[in-house]
Amino acid sequence: MSGWKVWKHVGRVAGATAGLMLLTHCGAAGESAAPGAAPEEGTAKQEATQDSCVPVTRSFEHRVYISEDAYAVEAEPNATHEGEETLLVDGSPRMEAYLRASFDAEILQNVTLTGARLRLYATDGSTDGPALYRAGSSWSADTLTWNNRPALMGGALGDLGAVGNHTYVEYDVSSVVTAPGTYDFALIPTGGNGVDFASGERSSLEPQLILTLSWTQCERQGTGGDLAWTWTRGGADEQYLNGMAMHPQGGFVVASRYYGQTHLGGQTFTTQHGFALARYDANGAHQWSRVHVPTSFDIQVSPSSLVVTPLGNILMVGSYMGAPDFGGGPLPATAPYKYALFIAKFSPNGDFVWARGFIPSRAAGEAHVVARDLTTDANGSLIVTGHFGGALNLGGEVLRSSEDLSGSGLFLAKFSWEGEHLWSRAVPVGTNGGATWGWSVATSADGRIFVGGEAGAGRLGATQSRTPFVAAYGPEGTPLWSRAFNGSVGYVGSLAPVPGGGVAFAGQFEGSFSFAGTTITSLHGTEPWPGVDGMLGVLSPTGGDTWAKGLGDAGYETASGLASDPSGNLSVVLRTNGPVDLGGGVLGHPTQNTHAVARFTASGAHRWSRVMDSRIETLGVLAAPDGSTVAAGEFRYPITVDGTSHAPADHETDLLFLKFGP
Repeated sequence: MSGWKVWKHVGRVAGATAGLMLLTHCGAAGESAAPGAAPEEGTAKQEATQDSCVPVTRSFEHRVYISEDAYAVEAEPNATHEGEETLLVDGSPRMEAYLRASFDAEILQNVTLTGARLRLYATDGSTDGPALYRAGSSWSADTLTWNNRPALMGGALGDLGAVGNHTYVEYDVSSVVTAPGTYDFALIPTGGNGVDFASGERSSLEPQLILTLSWTQCERQGTGGDLAWTWTRGGADEQYLNGMAMHPQGGFVVASRYYGQTHLGGQTFTTQHGFALARYDANGAHQWSRVHVPTSFDIQVSPSSLVVTPLGNILMVGSYMGAPDFGGGPLPATAPYKYALFIAKFSPNGDFVWARGFIPSRAAGEAHVVARDLTTDANGSLIVTGHFGGALNLGGEVLRSSEDLSGSGLFLAKFSWEGEHLWSRAVPVGTNGGATWGWSVATSADGRIFVGGEAGAGRLGATQSRTPFVAAYGPEGTPLWSRAFNGSVGYVGSLAPVPGGGVAFAGQFEGSFSFAGTTITSLHGTEPWPGVDGMLGVLSPTGGDTWAKGLGDAGYETASGLASDPSGNLSVVLRTNGPVDLGGGVLGHPTQNTHAVARFTASGAHRWSRVMDSRIETLGVLAAPDGSTVAAGEFRYPITVDGTSHAPADHETDLLFLKFGP
């Protein structure tokens, strides 16, 4: 239901029986923050007027590894020293080291070279490090000797002072490394106390030529979308964001996994690994956090999605391994290294209420089950979709992925607010064996259920494998209608209800499909990128075409997140590997992979769009009642948001929360 989608980070622990303990923290955070009517059915695509862009200059570092290195010894004038793990530089006895690095013009495509540094690792330091010179190119590592070493070129590029043991040192070579080509360097001693550097034979410590590359890109288009606040969370060690949902009383709730320790805004939790729940207010300030911790590394719990009920209870689905005990007794135990499905409920304060576990089975071959998304209704029901292979018993009739239990089929199930099975159903693999998957689920105000995903041929109106679709079911699970986007391949990965009982959809497609009397076609990219674009649109309560559009250019794009506000305005996340025009003008860099966040009106007109720092690894969105957009993701390298830099603690993955105005 939410605009948050993460399809990664399942791994690291393995299965048996253990319990989970609950750690809690409440209280406000001490940190300070950095600063309608239903749409009518009609045309398939709307165009927005182009606004002026906001250009921003960014930079990043590209590492070029040394292609050859060796050293020469005056006392051994004809000896070679290639292939050794250490480069020796000393004044007594005299030793000199030589290095070569090269890079071609492709690296500088669409960027500007603004700096260069030679980095080396000193295994044994000195009170007086060597000087660096350009050297001639008439040498090779396997034949270099003292007698045939190349001549020096020009003056010293740098001269180190004291060098510590087991430390990195750098020389600024920007004055000579100004264009693609091959560069030869010599390390010449300036004193009698030598230095030992790691050579290219030590891959983790080998010498590097670090290029600083910059480019100017348009980062924002349209009117609105100003950054309201930014928070980074997590602290030392690794944490991953697994789900996010708006809270009906304001703010939002997140689920994350961590390894080692985590800090979500309150106290620092130092237990070894587990998953956490946290609530933040509308300004991103911490309200409370709870950590549910497996007591053994044989247990893994990995949330995949969560939602908050009208009363503030938290519903969650995901995968587990082993036999975790959330607090109500262990779930059914899986075989070692096998995963099962869990559903769970937590109180408005994050305390455990109940959990259920379901293990798929298959007599021949491996069974699997993956929960992709969940939603709720006015009664606080838990409604979940995903895909499975084999047989799956969720409390009613046994579901089958196909007649012979092969392949992967869709499941859809509804549980009461107490966790009791109400109904479940499956849509099997296609008639040609193609998978049928549920990717997203949403509900309307009257309790109808919408499912989006990809269908195999002969299922839900699809005429071929991997057909994107949206289907509707009644509150009791009765099929109402399905809309397959035949002619294209891809999936509907996100759904969001809109006023009047319709549903918005987003995902990716390749090819063409008809919508509201218009043909929507993906733009074909150049090799190696296929013509895959994002899609965005709205269907009426009866499955009629309202409007739709492709989102993308001649690259690879996918709309990975979608959220709607009470007026039907839509917030979208798009993943792109190049420049993209989302309706307000071109954004982004010709070759950089990045996320874009965009805002559209209920009729599909562009409001604003912006691209994010390419080092933000995942991103999802929520739409707040006031029309603002809350985005969240992960980053493991320093990033910049609207001119402000943010760095993760301990160089591990941290969490990022952003809010953009309407």
